[in-house]
Amino acid sequence: MSEFGEIIPSNYEQKIVRHFHFRLRASLGIFSVMFVLIVLKFILPEGPNYTKGFAPIWVTIFASLLGSIVVMLEKRWLRNQFSQKGFVKIIAWGSCILLIWSSAGIVFDFLRAAAVMGIPGLPPVVDWLGFVFRTVSLIAAILIATATITFQRISRGACVLCGKGPQFTMRSKKWYGYAAFVLSFPYPLLKIYWSLGGPLWGGNSFAHNSAYGEIIVFGISALLSLALVQKWGRVFPNWFPIFSGKRVPRWLLITGGWIAASMTTTLGILAIFGSILQALGLEEGPVGTGGNPWIVSFVYVNWLLLGISMGAATWFYQQSSRGKCLECKR
Repeated sequence: MSEFGEIIPSNYEQKIVRHFHFRLRASLGIFSVMFVLIVLKFILPEGPNYTKGFAPIWVTIFASLLGSIVVMLEKRWLRNQFSQKGFVKIIAWGSCILLIWSSAGIVFDFLRAAAVMGIPGLPPVVDWLGFVFRTVSLIAAILIATATITFQRISRGACVLCGKGPQFTMRSKKWYGYAAFVLSFPYPLLKIYWSLGGPLWGGNSFAHNSAYGEIIVFGISALLSLALVQKWGRVFPNWFPIFSGKRVPRWLLITGGWIAASMTTTLGILAIFGSILQALGLEEGPVGTGGNPWIVSFVYVNWLLLGISMGAATWFYQQSSRGKCLECKR
C-alpha cells in the first residue's frame, strides 16, 4: 500500500513526497525568519508614516503561528493519513489570507524603492525593514498555498503535477484577462489627473507627485493581462523584432501574472480587513490615512478586483498552455 493510499501512482510517489517535504521545510524556514523580523520590529524605531493602516504586528504573529501549525499537521497527515483534512484546509487557507494581509502594502514599498532609484512617482522614502517583512510574509503565503494545493490534489485523487482529475474539462476564462486589462487603467488615470493639477477627490495632496511610476507599472499590467489571453502571448507576432514567430517563454508570463496578482490582491485585502478593524476601533485603517474615504475605497477595491482577475487569467494561461501532463497524460 502506498503512503498516499492508492491515490498516487508509485512511479512518481517519491518525487511528490520529496517536493512536498521541501515546501514544508521551506515554510518552516521562512517562519523562523519571520519571527526574527518580528523581534526586530519591536526593537527598532517605527518606519515612515505611510505604513499606517497596514496590517498590525499581532496579525503577522498569529498568522505565523497558525502557518507553523499547518506545516506540522500536513506533515502528520502525510505520514499517518490524518483524517481531519477539511480542518487542515480551513486553517491553511486562513493562514494564507492573514499572511497576504501582512504583506499588503508591498506595492507601495516597490514604488517608493523605484523612486529612490530615480523613477518619478511616490516620495523616495522607504520603510526598508517593513519592506523585507512584507516580502517574507508574501513568500510564506505562497509556500503555504503551494503545499496546501498539493495536499488538496492528493486528497481528491487528482494528478499532483497538473491538478487535473478524471472529470477535468478546460473552459475558456479569457474574459478574466480582458477584465484585468480594463481594471489596470482607473488608478493611473486618476494619478495623471492629479499630477496635472486636478483638485477633485483629494488631488491637491498629490499635485506635486508625478504619475510616471504608476503609468509604467499599470501599463505593464495591462499588456500582461492581454498577453495571457491573446495568441501573441504564446507566439511572438510578426511585427515583434528579433523574436518574430518564436514561442513566448511560458515561465515569463506565468511569473509576471502571479506577481502582479499577488501585489494587487494584497492591497485589496488590506483595505477589507483594515476597514473592519477601523470600524471596530481596534486599529487605524487605510481609509483613515487621509484623503477622501470614497476615492480611497474605490482605489483599493479596484486593486482587489484587478488581482483576482489577473490571478484567474494567469491560472487559465498556465493550464491551457502546458499541453499534456507528463504524468497523467491528460
